[in-house]
Amino acid sequence: MGIPRFAGHLQHYSVSTTLGHKSAHDNDSDTVDPPKFLIDGPGLAYHVYYRLAHRFNALGAFDALPSYDQIGQAAIAFLSELEAHHVQMLGIHCHVRHVDRLESYLKDLIKIQTKYPRGLGVSDLHPKPSPLTSSQLFDSFHSVPHLLRGLPAPPFLVPAVLDALSTTKYASITEVVPGEADTSCAKAARDQGGIILTSDSDLLVYNIGDNNAVVFFSGLEIHEEPGATNVKSVLRANMYPTAQIAKRLELPGLQQLAYHCKLDPTVSLAEARRRVHQPMHDESFWRRFQEEYSTLDFDQTSQAQSSGIQLRGFLDPRLSEFILQLSTSAREGETNIYLPFLIEDPSRASAWYVSSFIRQIIYVIIAAQVSTLHASLPLGAIMEFSRRGLRVVPSTVPLSTSTATTAQRLDSGNIHTLSSRLQKAKERFRVVSPMFRYRIFALRETYCWHIVNLKNPPSKNSIARTTTGFVGSLVQWEDIHLEAQIQAVLYALRMVKQGLSYITVGKAGVEEIVELEDILEDLPPLSGLLPSFMELRRFAEKEKIEVSQVVSYVMQFEEAETRFENCGNAGTTEKFA
Repeated sequence: MGIPRFAGHLQHYSVSTTLGHKSAHDNDSDTVDPPKFLIDGPGLAYHVYYRLAHRFNALGAFDALPSYDQIGQAAIAFLSELEAHHVQMLGIHCHVRHVDRLESYLKDLIKIQTKYPRGLGVSDLHPKPSPLTSSQLFDSFHSVPHLLRGLPAPPFLVPAVLDALSTTKYASITEVVPGEADTSCAKAARDQGGIILTSDSDLLVYNIGDNNAVVFFSGLEIHEEPGATNVKSVLRANMYPTAQIAKRLELPGLQQLAYHCKLDPTVSLAEARRRVHQPMHDESFWRRFQEEYSTLDFDQTSQAQSSGIQLRGFLDPRLSEFILQLSTSAREGETNIYLPFLIEDPSRASAWYVSSFIRQIIYVIIAAQVSTLHASLPLGAIMEFSRRGLRVVPSTVPLSTSTATTAQRLDSGNIHTLSSRLQKAKERFRVVSPMFRYRIFALRETYCWHIVNLKNPPSKNSIARTTTGFVGSLVQWEDIHLEAQIQAVLYALRMVKQGLSYITVGKAGVEEIVELEDILEDLPPLSGLLPSFMELRRFAEKEKIEVSQVVSYVMQFEEAETRFENCGNAGTTEKFA
């Protein structure tokens, strides 16, 4: 987020620095005190996303969106290029997006729909990206492509990067942290030393230690050295050594300066410095500001590990946050989950409603694990933050307050119902790839949710278009919303699969859990589960999907006697087979 203009005020005091070099010979390594980087994970994801978007000869907003696979591979390429320039990476810190940012994205989405009420543009020309060079990953051009301005970023950007890193050597230094990644980076800098690589100017405000610094992704550049004998290229950046900058400004630190810049975004640097030496007009507001940029009492990871669930960097951020809260703050009440902001039709019911039942399953299973290991721990309600109408608000997902064993706490009927539906889709569409089979399952879940909740279901044409890709020059809001609902179901299945892999107590004794885990074994990672609009067209053509069969299966509604609550949408039930 950052404080408006604060980084600009300090730019004059930044130091142009050569951080490393790439040798002309692959085996030539420079081991003399290489710079040590602490990387803001969400900042990395957004950096490569916008660099990739510039590579498309796009005619519409959806054409300009890179795929999750491309985003993950670009993140790996970025880190590899850092290493090639003899930079040492100490850690990659990721966090969960919180409600203030969700509200900002909602405002942007409403503006977009108002501007384009019929839908968003897409091309029939299947634009392909130009090759990505290392210099493009590090160039200083950082504006948002005009076709993407105002459009929220892909909802699973950070999880996609985590997925990609989980298969590489970077998995061991990647972690999901509670709260904000910038707080974690600041604390790590104070504890270990290093340069924080980020896109968030808030890092200039933290006390990161006397000998550490901040570098922005947008300021990193690679310069070729064609005349040099042993050096191919050098990595340069403007570095912000915050403690030294404070000394040059004759200030004890930068927090009070940042505070006055936040109070008055129009203030000059000279005037902000003058106000630092004046009495505080609102001591309580100043204390809240200090708390916002404090690194004290941050480390909850060791407490979470005591719950019996070992967190790793590639666990989904929402599940990581959920587990951390259950292991600590849930002792005192509710647990907050911030669902990703979907690109959907804001005039319709939230796309997340269609997968409430699936998400509740994994919440209950994980909560039962914590309850089993901490018999005295009462579990309160889960508060899911997502869009409701034109606001972002919490919805209550109730959990039992009992402390019974895992097997007693689980609603095995719900788990069996989900397994049965997944198995039916698997048997019906054995010849198609797992990506398409799970997509068809999500379409059917969505269609039946509309029927049960007395809402107009998706049309045959919309189901067909979201099965095989979009044609024409416009993606209608009906299709955009249905695509968001598909993503909501698939992401919920991913949460279930990952959550089941982390259960260590009582799982073997619950047949329904073992069955569900086996069925989800072939659920692809995000890069293979959620294709881009362009990829969906190409995959459908390659697999020769029979659209009529898919539409018939999706729209076949069978009422079952078993009912279960649809968590996150109080007052409705699901009752389909």
